[in-house]
Amino acid sequence: MIAIDPTAPTEEEHRNKAVTKLRYMQFRELQSSTCSQGFRIEAMKCRGSPPVTDLKKVKSWEEVLHTLDMFLGGREDVRQRLLARLCEIRNKIEQSEYFKTREVIGSSLFIIYDDSKVGVWLIDFAKTNKLPEGKTVNHRTPWVQGNYEEGLLFGFDRFISIIENIRNPHTENKNDGFTKPIPAVSVKS
Repeated sequence: MIAIDPTAPTEEEHRNKAVTKLRYMQFRELQSSTCSQGFRIEAMKCRGSPPVTDLKKVKSWEEVLHTLDMFLGGREDVRQRLLARLCEIRNKIEQSEYFKTREVIGSSLFIIYDDSKVGVWLIDFAKTNKLPEGKTVNHRTPWVQGNYEEGLLFGFDRFISIIENIRNPHTENKNDGFTKPIPAVSVKS
């Protein structure tokens, strides 16, 4: 927490040199796009560049759009196939009895593409929990303590919407504002 924002801990947290896990998780989510978009980008690797792993502060809709635009590298064919696969996964989750009765915490989308294929998988189910008997979730209702909603489909909806809004650089004005670097991003190799 201090590495991200030295002013974030309260006086008591500074004194104790500790924060609760819940407090840290909420702090981390507020620093990224998790609260506003329902997802955050953890890392990406673009052809010919080292991995970008410091995306903790990519927060606004515009920053997320720009980051995903960079990841897609102007590939309209990839964008279209990615959208189709994301919509397919979302539809399967919406129809699944399994997902209606499960709280999905910390799951991730793994996205990869090359010159001929686009792959998208929902991964990381270690913290997926079966709900108490008779409880169901829709994965879009805002979380309040005890309702088991985690926003899985809210995040899918927002992610799909952002991908839909990425403009094809071959047909758009090159001076559209999406050529500037992402703020607060460092590259680690």
